[in-house]
Amino acid sequence: MHPRRWIAGTVAAAVLATGCTAGAGNEGASSSASTTSSALSDDMPTADPIATRLAEAITAFDVSTLPIDDPAAAQAELETIFAGMDDITPTVTVDDIEYSAQNNSARVQLTMEYPLGENGWSYASYAALDLVDDNWRISWSPSIIHPELTSDSRMRHQRSLPRRAAINDNEGLALVEERTLYQVGIDKTLIPETEWAAAAEQLALLLDIDPAEFQAKVAAGGERQFVVGRTMRQEEISPDVGVVTGAQVLPTSAMVPVSDTFAESLLGIVGSPTEKMLEDPETDVFASDTVGLSGLQARYEDQLRGVPEIRVDLVARVSDDDDTPADETFVEQNVFLQDASVPVPLETSLDRELQFKAEAVLADQPGMAALVVIQNDNGALLAAANSPAAGTYPQATFGKFAPGSTFKVVSSLAMLRSGMTPTSVVQCPATLEVAGKTFTNYSDYPASHVGSVTLTDALAHSCNTAFADAAGEVTPEQLHAAAGSLGVGTDYDAGFTSNFGTVEPNNSPIDRAASMIGQGQITMSPMAMAVVAASVASGKTTIPWLVEGEQALSTAQPLTPQEATQLQQMMTAVVDEGSGRSLAGLMTGAKTGTAEFGTVGAYKTHGWMIAWNDTVSVAAFVEEGISGSQSAAPLITALYS
Repeated sequence: MHPRRWIAGTVAAAVLATGCTAGAGNEGASSSASTTSSALSDDMPTADPIATRLAEAITAFDVSTLPIDDPAAAQAELETIFAGMDDITPTVTVDDIEYSAQNNSARVQLTMEYPLGENGWSYASYAALDLVDDNWRISWSPSIIHPELTSDSRMRHQRSLPRRAAINDNEGLALVEERTLYQVGIDKTLIPETEWAAAAEQLALLLDIDPAEFQAKVAAGGERQFVVGRTMRQEEISPDVGVVTGAQVLPTSAMVPVSDTFAESLLGIVGSPTEKMLEDPETDVFASDTVGLSGLQARYEDQLRGVPEIRVDLVARVSDDDDTPADETFVEQNVFLQDASVPVPLETSLDRELQFKAEAVLADQPGMAALVVIQNDNGALLAAANSPAAGTYPQATFGKFAPGSTFKVVSSLAMLRSGMTPTSVVQCPATLEVAGKTFTNYSDYPASHVGSVTLTDALAHSCNTAFADAAGEVTPEQLHAAAGSLGVGTDYDAGFTSNFGTVEPNNSPIDRAASMIGQGQITMSPMAMAVVAASVASGKTTIPWLVEGEQALSTAQPLTPQEATQLQQMMTAVVDEGSGRSLAGLMTGAKTGTAEFGTVGAYKTHGWMIAWNDTVSVAAFVEEGISGSQSAAPLITALYS
């Protein structure tokens, strides 16, 4: 048994036995097996060794080798005493020994410490020793374990978790909360074995599950097993279930989201503890518990789960000479009590309807795709949705992909800081040679915008060669600083699973050129690119938040008002006259992006689009797309049309 320590909560202790303290530290106890002697006469041997052996034996839960009249009976009694303690046993230390030369005896004071409650539970107990032929022997008694224990009583541990708190949306309404569900299945004790198969088939058809699989499941179970077919909401259960012989409907509780897939990668899931959790001495869980396993459910486990009620009672059998019914022949004496705390709901920034719509837009999307929406004025994460191909992995907020030309917004800021303006003239050749590598523009790049163009035109029409050529004037450090001012490239603990991207170009000419167009050593999550758009739209460095009260603060050089205005003008041109024209009327500013990935000679392309209007900023990402304008922009149009 590993120690368990409660991490948070309010402890209320009840002390109903002499010498016992609940929810308190080891008051007056020695931290080792050292002792102090009282009235030890010259002709009496010290009892320190046997006292230490006793403490160690109880700690090891094995008293079968101690000098006791009947060690086997003592061991059996020890096991009976703790049979109801869920494998929770004490760590025992010797506190004091008092000797009686007149009676050739000694009294050992022990300190019993249990890993229960916020501060543990400790109390003093006593063991009697007798000196027989110059050797100390232990007078075994259940009271050694607890002063109030007798041969007719035992200890019982009970633990009850409070109702798990909800995770709420931005209006305070539950997105996922503990509700009563119903297990519908076959109780094999209610019908003869010859009817199991027929009942299983009949019930399977009502539950819309595979009859053959359920029949096999019923057959494989034990003779007295209740075999669950489905766990359902009450309104989903057909009234015809009641006519199936052997069918049973049993209530259970579960954390239920507003839909089976709603923001699952963000909110996370709950379930039974993992083996690692059960073995971790710092994790206070039992196999029967329900705990957060991922996402917010795991990150905020203590807040959502609360502190359980923990109690230890001494359960004693009383006389039944008066024909007392069997279920009333025990009395309980509480010796430890920790009150349950009230779990606190988690308030989030998620917009329920927007998240639903984003998931609906992506529901039929082939391959991996994501949509992220951030509120401009305060950085609230309103939606983060993945297509079904993403599974439960949080690609929208934690994915790592080359951002392609959407990153040119960051490069534009670095170029502005190097002395350029939106109207500065840059060169946009059809091809550009950098250290033997040829950079080209995308296949549909307009020929009318090749040659001498303004920086705004280069961004609006996404000229690769102009930005790659600027790498000679922008150092990796300057590019990283520009990214930081737009909220990315620096790792923040934003209170949820999030990736703010990597901006660490090396000093090779090729990689510096590639980084300026969002390739090379540049990776971003869809959320990170939405952050870039939100920083431009709001005119300030934006760090998104999801959980109320858990917002990271930027450590980067602030975005200046002049820089923000210039970037806003340039991104507006993308919608007015550039590659983002399809978003006109929905979005004010935007930037498309196409990024190559995969193996040389068989490259595939990511499709990106970031955009903003007066209230929100959006990032759309398609892992295997054609281009930003053809693959990602339609997702934004569908979301806001």
